[in-house]
Amino acid sequence: MKILVFNDYCVVGNMAMKANISVLSQNGHEVFGLPTKIFSSNMSYKDYISFYMPNFSEIAKKIFEIKKIDAIYIGFLDDEEIFEIIKDILQKFKGKVILDPILGDNGVKYSGTTVKQIAFYRELLNFADVVTPNLTEAMLLTNYNKNFSEIEREDVEKIASNLLEMGAKQIIIKSFEKNNILNTLYFSENTIKWFESEKVELKICGTGDVFSSLVASELVKGEQLENSIQKIQTLLFENIIKQEKQDGLNEIQLENFKIGE
Repeated sequence: MKILVFNDYCVVGNMAMKANISVLSQNGHEVFGLPTKIFSSNMSYKDYISFYMPNFSEIAKKIFEIKKIDAIYIGFLDDEEIFEIIKDILQKFKGKVILDPILGDNGVKYSGTTVKQIAFYRELLNFADVVTPNLTEAMLLTNYNKNFSEIEREDVEKIASNLLEMGAKQIIIKSFEKNNILNTLYFSENTIKWFESEKVELKICGTGDVFSSLVASELVKGEQLENSIQKIQTLLFENIIKQEKQDGLNEIQLENFKIGE
């Protein structure tokens, strides 16, 4: 399948678009990446610089002239002009849409996250065949007003129900930690299903990007996502526990992310 990825590109760091292209390609897809922003490095590094892709609209137009796109993956988005271009594309697009909002984690907004940025993602929910926020991002999208540390499963299900009402067809909320277990919720109009995985103490950047890329791969292959999440989590866990701890920032190693039959 041919997948167009709109996401940021970090020159240094195994995350964002770099993770999307690697994981989707390993799973047999042809991937075209158009950066919504280019960073010198992940924002965890000090003194990073960033800039927007010149001629974004013209490049997007050319991609659709050259290739028949089967799916669109949307990650980082913080510019109104680029948002309007992507929204215009989605209004005419007939394929699958995967939305992975990039807004915050662990109960805290990222330092650069704005109200306007949250509004962009809220509007794009109307086009999403699946949205894959972490719990923090899901709370921001729905303006769910409760202390992050006090969230229970019933709260997460309410948040997912709100996202469904806001337009998303399928919701996968990740990174809900309770009693040292990582919980993932799959929610659709007809299905509510929870998945558990063991928590790994090592904090690794890029795991969310890999998870959402694997979800995208399964979606465009026609798999039932509620049947795919467990094997995605198992594949992630197996890769993470093999990873050696590094000094400084630990980044996901992008090999061996092909989903087995």
